[in-house]
Amino acid sequence: TKVYYLFPYAITTKQGIPHDVNTMHELWGVNTYRKQNKYCSTGCIVDLIESLPDEDEKKDLDQLCKSIMDEYEKLSRKYHSEKGSNENNSLVLG
Repeated sequence: TKVYYLFPYAITTKQGIPHDVNTMHELWGVNTYRKQNKYCSTGCIVDLIESLPDEDEKKDLDQLCKSIMDEYEKLSRKYHSEKGSNENNSLVLG
């Protein structure tokens, strides 16, 4: 079984949304995604796109990834701006 991820570990930790980071730690271990474990192997969608020939499909996929990452960055900023006032947020980091 192969599991694909979009956000490399460094991006997720940089954005610092603790729920995402904790989920990654539970699934993949600390400091990086595990490339292989006894249940599955993993692959980064961004790396797969980068390996495509420079054609329209690659450009379209690059743009789609950028759009998704931009939206995630907006959500990250929103989370960080509101986390202190959310009394139900038990995982606030800093």
